[in-house]
Amino acid sequence: MIVAPMACGSEFGGGWTSTALLAGLGLALLPQIAFAAPLRLPSHPAQPPSFARACTIALPETPPLFASKEAAAAAKDEADDDSDEEEDDDDDDPPQRGLVLPGTATCLSITGTVSAGMQRDAFRASRLGPPPPSDVTSFSVSAAFRIATSHELSSGLRIGTAFGFTLYSPVDGVSENSIDEATILIGPWTFGLDASRFSFWTGDEFIFSTRVPSRTVGVIALELPLTESWTATLALEDPALGNSSSTAPIPSGRRVPDAIGRLVYAQGGWTMHGALALREIPGTPSRFGRAGIIGATYEGEAFGKGWSLTAQLAGAIDGAPYIGSQLDARTVSRVLLASDATRGFSALVSGRYEWTEQIASNAYLSRYWLEVPLPGQIRGEVRIDRLAANLVWTPIEGFKAGIESSVAWAKIALTGREIPVGLAGRQISTQVFIERSF
Repeated sequence: MIVAPMACGSEFGGGWTSTALLAGLGLALLPQIAFAAPLRLPSHPAQPPSFARACTIALPETPPLFASKEAAAAAKDEADDDSDEEEDDDDDDPPQRGLVLPGTATCLSITGTVSAGMQRDAFRASRLGPPPPSDVTSFSVSAAFRIATSHELSSGLRIGTAFGFTLYSPVDGVSENSIDEATILIGPWTFGLDASRFSFWTGDEFIFSTRVPSRTVGVIALELPLTESWTATLALEDPALGNSSSTAPIPSGRRVPDAIGRLVYAQGGWTMHGALALREIPGTPSRFGRAGIIGATYEGEAFGKGWSLTAQLAGAIDGAPYIGSQLDARTVSRVLLASDATRGFSALVSGRYEWTEQIASNAYLSRYWLEVPLPGQIRGEVRIDRLAANLVWTPIEGFKAGIESSVAWAKIALTGREIPVGLAGRQISTQVFIERSF
């Protein structure tokens, strides 16, 4: 994970670091505290000390509402497989491992990623914008941590918690540390701070996705498996509770949270995603923004090499925060007002190819277009095109290094608006990075 040389107000500054760590540990140990057995005085000689033992984080699972008889029979056959086959399955999709601490029934896992890199940015000004900044070389370090727990009650109900945060090296004396996740999972319900259920492609294979704090929202979500392949999600979201520096402006005076409906299909090599969003825009009169997205990913093999292809298309009317990537939303948040009426779309194609077991490459092409009708001009417009590719080397599990290059063209035509230096025009960025996970 690498951070770009951008500066913004701290979402989770140095003074909040210790508080956030304590909050995360409290969230992680919540099941252990809430469901601990009552304290009793020993009436027999002390037992030998117990030791921590290995476990895996098991997320709450809800059986499908319309499970087929064939699927139920297949599930029973799979449960009767011998241990050798189970070990092979674990190798294909290893679970998140942790420890059951002595005297508890809670599995605790702590994971993290530390990244470092060097980045070179070159700018060329747009004819409509201010002069560009000078070319710059920057060095960045970031560290992301995640604490997860899993606890099963005697009734069989499973409860999970997760708390994640990222620490970034300061840029121009300003830190953009952020809380990325703080959730409690109870059966099919999720409560807390998490990624929007509207989003599909997140760009985790690219360095740009970690340049700015993740796009998170306050969320209450209900996830219902319909069949073995289809899952429906209903959610209420509040962007004001998330990392506002990575989203478009949020109108004040809202009375209701955003409503999200999502349907996901996953089977074989296919993953398909469709979602609708509805958000209130206060005003006189008030109005509702809406957005929709469709996306699909296919993973397969060609000549013994793994590959994947992803495409998505999103459109919105008065719903700019729901389209585009994190970088697009970051740019738009610096030129739009919360009261602006907007309509636009974003489109993206991304691919991955694994040349060997250790070397893989990724590439993507995207367009973001937004129309902004403003008084006194025919039409305001924001258009951002991006192209990026990288080459990643993973010699051992938990370590990777690589190089990535990207180019972005931004056209911002908003008469009467001050355009920050470096937003409009062309920017070419090249990064060399290393990353260690544990």
